[in-house]
Formats: sequence, C-alpha cells, structure tokens
Amino acid sequence: MITENKPVRIFFREAEKNDQSQIREFIELVDLEFYPPLSQRPGGIEERIENSLVKPDANFLMAEGISNSGSKSGTGSGSGSGSGLRTETGTETGTETGIETFPQPDRPAGSDRIAGLISYEKQWEGENNAYISFVAVNPGFRNMGLASELITLLEAQMRSEGMERMYVCTWSTNRSAPALYGKKGFSTARIIEDDCGPLVDTVYLVKDIS
Repeated sequence: MITENKPVRIFFREAEKNDQSQIREFIELVDLEFYPPLSQRPGGIEERIENSLVKPDANFLMAEGISNSGSKSGTGSGSGSGSGLRTETGTETGTETGIETFPQPDRPAGSDRIAGLISYEKQWEGENNAYISFVAVNPGFRNMGLASELITLLEAQMRSEGMERMYVCTWSTNRSAPALYGKKGFSTARIIEDDCGPLVDTVYLVKDIS
C-alpha cells in the first residue's frame, strides 16, 4: 500500500502482447468493482483483453509504479519492455500527489507493477472517434490522481493521431465516474435505460478533443 509520505514513480507505456497475463490478473483484481462484473459480460475478461491487444486500432495504456524504496504492488509477472511513453511532472503527477514520472528503464521481468490501466479503440462507431473501453487503478495506488492522468495522456495521444472525439460509458449507479469525467470535460451523449439491469442505465459520455 502506497502512503502519502512514500512517493512513487510512475511510468506509462503502451501494452504489448506479452503483457496479457498480467493485464488479466489486474482486471481480475478489480472485476467486482464493475456492474455487471466484466467476467460476467459477453466474451468475459479474456476476449476484452484480446480485442484490445490484437486489433490494430486498439490497445491498453499502462501505468506502472514502484515506490522509492523499491517495493512493488500487484500480482503476476511482466516483461518490462515497452515504448517509454513519458509525461512531465505536474500538478497531477508531481510532488502534490506524490507521483513522479520518468521514461521506462531497462529492467528484467519481475513482479507485476500495474498501477493503472486504460484501454481504447480508435475509429469507434464512426470516423475519428476514440472510445475508452476500460479504466481502473490498482487499490494500492489510488487517491493520487492516476485515473485522471491516464485520461489526460490518452486524450493527448488520440488527438495527435487525428481523433476528434472521445467516448466512454458507465452505469448510472456509479457516482464516481461521472464526477471524474465531468472534471475532464466530458458531457452526457446518450442514456440507454435499464441496459445494465432494472433501474440501472448505461450512460455514454463524450468530449470534443479536436
């Protein structure tokens, strides 16, 4: 568990095919926080991962973290290779939240260190639309603005690749997600009533990023 007085270093990278097992274990860790759980949706967790790793216009953006003392959080194993996507230290990822960022170092395979994960698909339901299909933060890395930073990074990446809008969906009884996305500039696009169950709607949000 990361505490306020133990800063952590976070680096961000695109996922690779050999990250599949640690991504699966991470999603299983947070599965029951979704409604319905991802494991109970059509295709389950495995198909969700494969769709993001195999499709040319889809992938995961991973946040991996280690504490300054070298302790690790999470389960499973990963390769440590990647693109080294970098963000500069700022109000969301700097000293105010105890997070620093740096290019991914060369390191051998070790314990899983996924701090947060966001998946996306480009050209979703029309030209130049990006869709966020999954966002979650490891319980040991929460309350540091990491979900917000993942969304910010993905938005910048999608804009640089020509996307004009970003979509995401949640369920109506999830109070935290609309608050987060509202702060990031998203607004309600459409609502599908009772889509997740009786009195539980699916809510689509959108943001213009052009």
